[in-house]
Amino acid sequence: MTVAESPKVPHEKGHVTVGLSRDSRVPVKLYYEKTGNGPKKLILIMGLNSPGSAWEPVVEHFAKNPEFTTVFFDNRGIGFSDSPKGLYSTSQMAQDTLELLDALDWKSDVHVAGVSMGGMISLELVLADPKRFSSLLLTSTNAGRSPPQLVTMSFLTKVVLLKNPKLRMKLVAETLYPKAWLDQPAPPNTPYATNFDMVTTTIAKRFQNTPLQPLHANIAQSWAALFHHVNSARLSQIRQSKLPVLVVTGTEDKFVRPSGSHHLQRELDCKMVVFNGSGHALPSEQTDIYCRFIEELVEKGNNGVFELKL
Repeated sequence: MTVAESPKVPHEKGHVTVGLSRDSRVPVKLYYEKTGNGPKKLILIMGLNSPGSAWEPVVEHFAKNPEFTTVFFDNRGIGFSDSPKGLYSTSQMAQDTLELLDALDWKSDVHVAGVSMGGMISLELVLADPKRFSSLLLTSTNAGRSPPQLVTMSFLTKVVLLKNPKLRMKLVAETLYPKAWLDQPAPPNTPYATNFDMVTTTIAKRFQNTPLQPLHANIAQSWAALFHHVNSARLSQIRQSKLPVLVVTGTEDKFVRPSGSHHLQRELDCKMVVFNGSGHALPSEQTDIYCRFIEELVEKGNNGVFELKL
């Protein structure tokens, strides 16, 4: 039993129907999980072709903090959420998220953390309803219109075509995490020899416990990420709103160019943290300090101390 599922920590899960007001022909059921009952509300938005359960290390951290309530969910096209036909967009998925928040009665003082495509959705989210949100953490993401790296396109193709589970897990691990970190010994409180063993086992369990993503949904989410774009004028709206924003990236991110994070930092005129030697999946690679940054952003906003390069 995980901390988040402990009887001592309030935990609920279920589905919320979204999209009825936008397109009554294709309502979508979004799966979500809510942990804790603290006054600080944190919504976690996952990236491309990954279920919300990939946030588990972060949820586990905040489940120990009675000040927080965390929510993660499966975007349309993944996990236990519906996978409607057609192409998706990050603005569409932001509207999905707003309707989920409405259903949870989270109408104000909501803090957002988004990783990769989840960061793209987060940008659209705070633009769609700026008064609802109190802070924004953008992780390993960009504003769009940046040509994808060849390794990204290769990964998106191979991860669908590979049938051998071990090779698939190896590909995912080596794309999202730096080799030097994967080769390091796993934390002493785990049963694994190396971080590679820990990551591949965790990802394999997640695949086993989550419905297989349909090919059309894989393509639809990839389309949303590849054609996402928030231009300078719209980024300026976020900057002018004075919303506390922190951008974080890893120098060894092989999936989304770190230059996209630097562009966001310049356009938003916000704080930024660069994890030297880290890869794409910062919430699970650097969980403790990543969560500390969320706590500092929630507590201190733009007055947080985030300048240190790690």
